[in-house]
Amino acid sequence: MDQQPYNDDYDQELPVDQIIIEVEDDDENDNPNPNDNDGFVEVPPHQGLNYPPPPPPPITPPLADDNNNNNNNSNTKNEINQDMPIFLSESTTPTIPSLTSSPNIGVSYDGFEYVGRDRGNSVFKDDERAADGATSPSKAPPKKKISEKERKKRAKMNRTHAVPFFSLFRFADKIDKTLMVFGTLAAIANGAAMPMVSLIFGEVVDAFNPDAFNADPNFSIYSKVRSVSLWFLILGCVVFFLSYIETALWMIAGERQTNRARKEYLTSILRQEIGWFDTNKSNELASRINSDTVLFQEAIGEKVGRFIHYIATFFAGFAIGFTKGWQLTLVITSVSPLLAFGGGFMAKMMTEMTRLGQEAYSRAGGIAEENISSIRTVTTFSGEKKAVEQYSHNLKDALKVGYKRAVYNGLGLGFVQFVILGTYALSFWYGSTLVSKGTRNDLTGNAWTGGDVVAVFFGVIIGATSIGQASPNLSSFAQGRGAAYKIFQVIDRPSKANPFSARGIKPTSLSGDIEFKNVSFHYPSRPDVPIFKSFDLSIKPGQTIGLVGDSGGGKSTVISLLERFYDPVEGQILLDGDDIKKFNVRALRQKIGLVSQEPVLFATTISENIRYGKEDATQEEIEEAARLANAHQFISQLPLGYNTMVGEKGVQMSGGQRQRIAIARAIIKNPSILLLDEATSALDSENERIVQEAIDILMRGRTTILIAHRLSTIRNADVIVFVKHGTVVEKGTHDELMELKGYYHRLVEKQDQHDMNSVLETGRSRRSSTFSDVNPLLDSFNVRKRAGSKFSANGAPSIPKNGKKEKKNTKPVDVPMSRVISYSKPEVLYWIFGFLAAFGTGSVYPAFAIVFTEILTIFQNPDPDYVTKNANFIALMFVVLAVGAGLSNFFQTFLFSVIGEKLTFRLRRDVFANILSQDVGWFDFPENSSGKLTSHLASDASLVQGMTSSRLGVMIQNILTMVGGLVIALIAGWKLTLVTISCFPLVVGVGKIQMQVLQGFSADGIDGTGAAGQVASEAITGIRTVASFTTEKQVLALYKKQLKGPISAGIKKGHISGLAFGFSQFILFAVYCLSFWYGGKLVDEGEFHATETQIAEQCNNSTIPLYWTDFPTCKHAQDTILGFNAMMRVFFAIVLSAIGIGQASSFAPDLAKAKAATNAIFKLLDTKSKINPMEEKRDANGNLCTINVVVGDIEFKNLHFAYPTRPNHNVFRGFSLLVPAGCTVAFVGDSGGGKSTVISLLQRFYDPAEGEIFLDGYNTKHVDVKHLRSLFGLVGQEPTLFSGTIAENIRYGKEDATQEEIEEAARLANAHQFIIGLPNGYDTQLGEKYTQLSGGQKQRIAIARAIIRNPKILLLDEATSALDNESEKLVQEALENIMEGRTTLVIAHRLSTIQNADIIAFVRAGQIVERGTHEELLEEGGLYAQLIARQMGHK
Repeated sequence: MDQQPYNDDYDQELPVDQIIIEVEDDDENDNPNPNDNDGFVEVPPHQGLNYPPPPPPPITPPLADDNNNNNNNSNTKNEINQDMPIFLSESTTPTIPSLTSSPNIGVSYDGFEYVGRDRGNSVFKDDERAADGATSPSKAPPKKKISEKERKKRAKMNRTHAVPFFSLFRFADKIDKTLMVFGTLAAIANGAAMPMVSLIFGEVVDAFNPDAFNADPNFSIYSKVRSVSLWFLILGCVVFFLSYIETALWMIAGERQTNRARKEYLTSILRQEIGWFDTNKSNELASRINSDTVLFQEAIGEKVGRFIHYIATFFAGFAIGFTKGWQLTLVITSVSPLLAFGGGFMAKMMTEMTRLGQEAYSRAGGIAEENISSIRTVTTFSGEKKAVEQYSHNLKDALKVGYKRAVYNGLGLGFVQFVILGTYALSFWYGSTLVSKGTRNDLTGNAWTGGDVVAVFFGVIIGATSIGQASPNLSSFAQGRGAAYKIFQVIDRPSKANPFSARGIKPTSLSGDIEFKNVSFHYPSRPDVPIFKSFDLSIKPGQTIGLVGDSGGGKSTVISLLERFYDPVEGQILLDGDDIKKFNVRALRQKIGLVSQEPVLFATTISENIRYGKEDATQEEIEEAARLANAHQFISQLPLGYNTMVGEKGVQMSGGQRQRIAIARAIIKNPSILLLDEATSALDSENERIVQEAIDILMRGRTTILIAHRLSTIRNADVIVFVKHGTVVEKGTHDELMELKGYYHRLVEKQDQHDMNSVLETGRSRRSSTFSDVNPLLDSFNVRKRAGSKFSANGAPSIPKNGKKEKKNTKPVDVPMSRVISYSKPEVLYWIFGFLAAFGTGSVYPAFAIVFTEILTIFQNPDPDYVTKNANFIALMFVVLAVGAGLSNFFQTFLFSVIGEKLTFRLRRDVFANILSQDVGWFDFPENSSGKLTSHLASDASLVQGMTSSRLGVMIQNILTMVGGLVIALIAGWKLTLVTISCFPLVVGVGKIQMQVLQGFSADGIDGTGAAGQVASEAITGIRTVASFTTEKQVLALYKKQLKGPISAGIKKGHISGLAFGFSQFILFAVYCLSFWYGGKLVDEGEFHATETQIAEQCNNSTIPLYWTDFPTCKHAQDTILGFNAMMRVFFAIVLSAIGIGQASSFAPDLAKAKAATNAIFKLLDTKSKINPMEEKRDANGNLCTINVVVGDIEFKNLHFAYPTRPNHNVFRGFSLLVPAGCTVAFVGDSGGGKSTVISLLQRFYDPAEGEIFLDGYNTKHVDVKHLRSLFGLVGQEPTLFSGTIAENIRYGKEDATQEEIEEAARLANAHQFIIGLPNGYDTQLGEKYTQLSGGQKQRIAIARAIIRNPKILLLDEATSALDNESEKLVQEALENIMEGRTTLVIAHRLSTIQNADIIAFVRAGQIVERGTHEELLEEGGLYAQLIARQMGHK
């Protein structure tokens, strides 16, 4: 046996100076590849690859964030069980040293290897150190004492449920770090450049000082202003370059790291042991990839660069202030403690609100995924209304949190605005005092001038305001840290059976010697219910072992333990003499072939599904395996053959077809050990016989474990083992056990009594498709680029989308803003008051332009009394503005946030309800897979807020600011205004181009991420199949392939955003330059003249000798002062308008996403269902269309039908059948003949293209859908149960059922006894995918759910196939009692269950070719007789 060296050396302590790390080559090959040992290098300790972090950001009040309302898309936060904390107390802390924060580093320590992720920051429990799936070491690594500071830090992280900020960048590689370093440098330089405007502006103010006319009557203002204005142009060019670098590099770095985080998260999920999935809901794990990583990306992308930018602005602004005038700077900074106080409180509350909101949306997302993925069961039991109510209930919890968040947002923004404008009042009051008293400026050596005051004021205010602008980013950081906490918990959790590990024995072959020694076991989710107690079993090489016993006795657990889905609590499992834990997990599973009772297929081609058994299989090998599984013939007849897509969860295949593909997948694996769990259960007799022969050949020379309820499949086994209550009570050959006359003998006797032909019975299906035999098969489908069918979901012709060109031709119709707003009609009062508040906020800045211009003009007057008197009044006006701005900002933010929260709630609820109202055929299309639909609910609904809520309020505010500013500017100086606004098309054009380009990228990104999310969702929900066939790497490769499109679009978006943002900034500086240059020119040319009154007041006998040399000089000075006033009023009015447009265009990335999401979400809302179960059907008199007295006569009349995804492939061609009331009609025939389609059409899952179906003379199309489905009781092959208690699952069949009715239904289904044997009885919670129950237990609960409805018509699709003989006998008797007097349709492959049917119909190729009683059909000697003969021959 070829194996890796494995000895006690692995348990030796590793020298501190020999720590091994594995460095992966590149991101493109970042699949964990433990087999590649070339990357191992030895490095001294404490030489990690961490780069020094920037200083921590200050805490300031969070304002209304661009994406604050978008955090609703984090609706998939689930509670991770307490087994896997990232950060533990000191007592449980192991000693893996912190080596690096790079994701491409794998730590190999003490014989264990963590590949492709940072283990330096992980802290594991002692009992979880066996992370790689090999044997657990007997020695722990040397303990490393943790400092008290570190311990408190970890405790805080566990308490706050948020990771440290710099831990968010753990996935950054060298390229990302380089991008972030240069992006940071650009952000710092760009931020520092902004306060430089204050210096230039101060020079402009001093250039208009009229004192210059006293010294030089010929002084030219124009020449002075021209030289100063050029600095604006130079600064604009610098800012353009820096803005592009800052935005583009941070966006690209964020995209790359998020892409890597998504891969790493899925990798970590796939490496967990199966037991972990029993306590963690797979639907929530899957949706977290789509939602939480969005929050994660926002916290590490361009918002970090923007935050650094604003922090640099803060420091640069205050540096200018202190170097130009420290007295005024100190006065302005005296209000800083107010900002700090508000910021600390707000940050704390926002973090808490974010966490609570995430938890609520997580629960809602789980409900959505569960119901959409089980839509056929929901539809059968008319559970749509209940599902919507459950979903809405969880959304309401998040809505309450959203209200609180709106209050805190409003308070934060209002408070900051009040403080800032209050600072204006304080600053100019004190500044005017310095100027009027002629106070000497120590730093300049001259008296304080108006220019000094303006320079200091603008420098400090720009710096202080930047804190307010940085604050919203703190909210994004808090959300990202909270989202990362949950993600990192999964990533950092060690697996007890890691399929990616390279450690352990890697056998080239196995003889198959298996021994269970004193094994005790319980499932992780139910530790108080033991499954095995001292279980012992020995299997010799090449033996075939048959496991029999009661349902739920532990038979399938044997397979789970052998596959290392779970590990024993006590005892050992030996394989070829070695403890199974010593084997490499992947190598072990590659030697085991499993065909289970639940054949899980993935949404890819038939060929790829078979290739999952052998990654490098050729097409010839695939076809040979299909031939052995008797699948080649039906595959070849499909239009696309082996390239046919099987649909989500294999829904496009019939049950028998799915099972045969699964068997081919196992055959191509060529395993050393075969595990067959009802392997041929879903096949008809002909196919079963052929497949069984193939399996018999495959079994030769291999150790085989068979599980069966039908004893005919195991009677020839070398050893038959009877398992009861988790122990082996009997074992031997069939003959030996019959002689013992014990448990096995009684089991055989019961089966014989139940059915004289029991020996014909092979194990029947525990799992296959419930509703489709010949189901739609897509002509062409790829998860990312798919060719659409010629018909839409509702049967209408549609344009095919083949490739990119056709995609461009089918652009989505934009949803008008009016429609989005109309969706918030109930909040009309909120809208009214919100608009009023926005009007108030928008009026603040035009009023500010007037007041601010007046204070600047006052500084130009040389009369100190005039300055003091007027400055005090202006300061009072600033106080009034501050109060108004604070109130209006609070109400605007609060009201629009509430509108946004309610809009998101309403959209999610209505879209979910509309999804559930669709006909079942709509879900057959790949674009309507559960993964993509839940992704739309998770993210798109919240992104629609980008069209309304706070963002719309800000846009309204800016429009008012712009209009008010233009009016003021035109009145003050129309020439300068026209010249200045001539540049506006450039600003608006840049914003529009950015919107259009980004919208296209956003739409592609949403689609691409949805495709990747579908891959992840399928893999996680089908984790047992993925683990069994060791297809983790294939899944990751496909997932990475789907992510290439979105990351490419994200990088393009980064460049476009950077260029647009930089250019818009440059335009503003250019406007500054033009405005002051042309304004100075107009003033110098005498465009503005003071009035006679102004001249008389300022140029009189008391002022001329004191302040002016003569009257002409005084008059010239007054004209200049008035011109300065007009120029500044125009400038500030226009600049504030431009800032309003700039703010609106700065929302472009979010508005682009919002527009794309709005189109997607309203497309779902507008999708009309052909068969709407939530819409009541009424007649002309308004009465509900029901059948008052149901007799049970059914007539299928000349049905023609094709599934919507394959309109050219007819399933039925003239299908007709009359079913008299009270009769039992059985459908038999080859697998894939159309039997289950009869049930689908009867329940109106689909409507026939031609023909009619009548129930008691009523056309089923004219009967209310909900009423119609309430008449049926369906028990299918696939018992889909839901999260919740057993009682709730049974009550699903009858909403108002009492506990007594539930228990009675359970008794009839023979489920009561095992239910009350559980610790919590009927209140037992069913685990994720209900793996806590055996197949028979699940089926009995499903039968009880159907029985409790007391249906008029019974539909039985292999209803008892998963039960053991004793249970089946009792349940069959119960069903037969219920069937009395009821019309019953039965589908069966096993003919013994239908021989007593009143009518047996043989279905082939969509038509009934034979019908009659059992005896009549035997006499005819036709197809039915041949089928009976084949089953007899199979005996």
